[in-house]
Amino acid sequence: MKAMILAAGLGTRMRPLTDHCPKPLLPLLLQPMLDHILAQLARYGIRDVIINLHHHADQLARWLGDGSHWGVHLSLSFEPEILGTAGALKQVEPLLRDAPFLVLNADVLIDVDLQALWHWHCQRQALVTMVLRPDPAARSYGAVIVDADDRVRLINGRPATQVPATGQETMFACVQVVDPQVLEHIPPDCFSMTTSEVYPALIERHAAVYGYRYTGYWMDIGAPERYLQAHWDMLEGALGDAWLQRLPAGSHAILRPDDMPSVAPGVTLVPPVVLGPDVELAPDVHLGPYAVLGAGCRLASGAVVRDSVLWGGVQVGAGAQVRGCALATAIQVPAASTLVQAVLSG
Repeated sequence: MKAMILAAGLGTRMRPLTDHCPKPLLPLLLQPMLDHILAQLARYGIRDVIINLHHHADQLARWLGDGSHWGVHLSLSFEPEILGTAGALKQVEPLLRDAPFLVLNADVLIDVDLQALWHWHCQRQALVTMVLRPDPAARSYGAVIVDADDRVRLINGRPATQVPATGQETMFACVQVVDPQVLEHIPPDCFSMTTSEVYPALIERHAAVYGYRYTGYWMDIGAPERYLQAHWDMLEGALGDAWLQRLPAGSHAILRPDDMPSVAPGVTLVPPVVLGPDVELAPDVHLGPYAVLGAGCRLASGAVVRDSVLWGGVQVGAGAQVRGCALATAIQVPAASTLVQAVLSG
């Protein structure tokens, strides 16, 4: 099975963190978000991966290299102008013609069984299988209504000509399996969206668009508060512990009291805490719970950091307090200051 990762977005809601960094490279437990997704695909034996790029495309391409780090064959699709979810697929149509393929967003964490999803799709001879999940806020995302046979009947009220009498409201989890035949219904060389244009048109023609019901872990990292929550969820085991093996050399994960590393006198560490390499903690620092510090962070005496993610090289002055924050590389927090729910980038 091939996979296409949609990674061209501007990350507008994540600003200012995405001003100088593409959203797929935002660090998540000391590794870029995209690293977790590529590792997940590799675990399922998916070796051919296509990624579309636009925002800070050169930076993302340099980090990705040839894909050998994850054991995948990587193809990059550059979009000088964003093409949308359907337009992105159309641009790489020659790479996707041979078999059904997986499509997922670069900013979504999900624990769905990809092999089970693939077999479910093939058993039904579907054109599209959308992973759907129940959510009280489904309408705010654009509700997807499925019938008792798991056929998708409406996506955010479309098509307007088809209104089922009954059906369960769900939301699209941004993971799907797509048959190459769908590519024939996407116009070339223009912006086009799957869920608002292509799929409603297929549903109107009674095509086999199915919903795969999923109730496990899911997180759309589309806003700073969700970015922080994704860290806390992973620290609590939401996606297993494979991320521990991918921490940079010299890092420490303090998930339980008996994980404590050697630290300066008077330092208080309240798990869960993750320390990148070369972190310096002065005496009387209080760290955690829920604190992630990137490489080379320095906390002066009496600093308090909790419920926060600090990228590499952040310095927190003496007696300063940082709570509920996301601080990008090399941010300096003045001594005796207080930051609460701040999102800062240099």
